[in-house]
Amino acid sequence: MTSSKKIDRRTILKAGVAALGSSLSGVSWAQGAGDTLTMGVISQQTGTFAYAGDLVLKGARLAIDERNGSVLGKKINLIVRDDEGKPAVGVRRLTESIASDKLSYFMGNFSSGVGLAELEVARQEKVLQFAAGGSEDFTGSRCSPYTFQWSAHAYTALRATLEYVSKTLPDKKKIYTITADYAFGQSLLHYTQVAAKELGLELVGNDNHPSGERQFTQYFTKALSTRPDIICLLTAGADAVSAVRQFQSFGVKTVQIVGPWTLEVEQLRELSPAMRTGMILGLNYYQDIDTPVNKAFVDSYMKAYKNVPSYAAAYGYDSMRTLFLAMDKAKSTDVEAVIKTLEGMQFDSIFGPTQIDARTHQTQRPYYVVECKAPDAMKNEFDLAKIVAQGDTPQPPELNQCKRTV
Repeated sequence: MTSSKKIDRRTILKAGVAALGSSLSGVSWAQGAGDTLTMGVISQQTGTFAYAGDLVLKGARLAIDERNGSVLGKKINLIVRDDEGKPAVGVRRLTESIASDKLSYFMGNFSSGVGLAELEVARQEKVLQFAAGGSEDFTGSRCSPYTFQWSAHAYTALRATLEYVSKTLPDKKKIYTITADYAFGQSLLHYTQVAAKELGLELVGNDNHPSGERQFTQYFTKALSTRPDIICLLTAGADAVSAVRQFQSFGVKTVQIVGPWTLEVEQLRELSPAMRTGMILGLNYYQDIDTPVNKAFVDSYMKAYKNVPSYAAAYGYDSMRTLFLAMDKAKSTDVEAVIKTLEGMQFDSIFGPTQIDARTHQTQRPYYVVECKAPDAMKNEFDLAKIVAQGDTPQPPELNQCKRTV
C-alpha cells in the first residue's frame, strides 16, 4: 500500500476491501466532515498474519452495518491500512491516518510488536486503540489511557490451557516449549512458566525461533532428546502451520502437541485431518460459544460471507461493537468520554457478561480450550473442534506492572 500522506478511495478499496467481494453498505468514505466519525482497521495484510487483515475488516463491517453506518447521528468513515507486520510501517500508517483523515479510533494489530509501537502514537495523539496482540505489555508495563485490550490476558490463556491438560492427561508432566522470539511469544513463555509452576508441571527446555521461521526440524530434534510428554508451541500464524506439519514427519505418537495460542480456524484448514486430530488448542474465540450475542453474530457472518467467523473476525466485530456501546452510554463520540465510560464498563458481549478492568484496560473474558476432531466426528466442514473447557482466571495482581491509577 502506498505510503503517501493521503490514500485515495480507490487505493483503499483495492488494498483492504475488494477481497470482501461485496458492497460496503453502511460505510461512509467522506473525509473530514463534522458529521462523520473516522475509525480505522490498521492490520497486517502481508506477512505471517496476512490472513487477518480482511477478517478483522469483515467483523468490523458487520458491527457497522448493524448501526446502519452511523452512531449518535455521525456517519462512520472506515479507513483501511496495511501495517505489513512491521512496527515502523504501522506507526507511519497510523500517523498518516490521524493527520490526513482525522482518525479517532482504530483496531487491527495482530502483531504485538506493531501494536505496541502504535500504542505510543495513540498515547501521544490521544486516539483510542482497541488491541488484539498477545503481549501482556498492552495492559502491563506499557499500559496507556488510550489503549484497551480485547484478547484474553496471556496468563488467563496459559492457565486455562495447561489446567485442562493437567486434569485430562495427569501422567504427562514434562513440557518442552518452542517460542516465537518477539513480544507475543515471550509473553506466552513467561506465563507458561508461571502456570506450570502453579499446576505442578515441569518445563524441561525451550527454543526461541524468529518470526517467519519455516524450518522447525532442528527444534523438534532437540526437544525430543529431552523425552518430553508435551511439546507446547508458543507461536502462531504461518509459523505454527509449518511447525505442526514438520512435527508429523517424526512419527512420534507418545508426545502431545499443545498450542495455547497457536492455530486459528484458518490455519487448521491448512492441515490434513491426521495432522490436527487430537491436538489441544487454546483459543480466544470459537464459533460454538453459547451466548445470544455470539449466536446472532455467527448467523450474520454466515449469511454475509458463507463461512464461520474466527478470532480475527470476532475481534473486529466485538471490539467495534463494544466501542459503539460505550458511545451510547457516554452519549458522545469524544475519545475522552468514551475512555471514561469503557473503564469498568459491564456489558453483554459475544462471551456473555463482560467487564473491562478500569485500571489496566484489560477485557475480562473467558479463554477457550478445544480438542480437534477426527474427520468422522465432524458434522460439517466447519466443525473442526469441540470446546472442552474454558477459564477466566485473571492475571494475579502482584504480577501486573501497570502503574496507572484510576
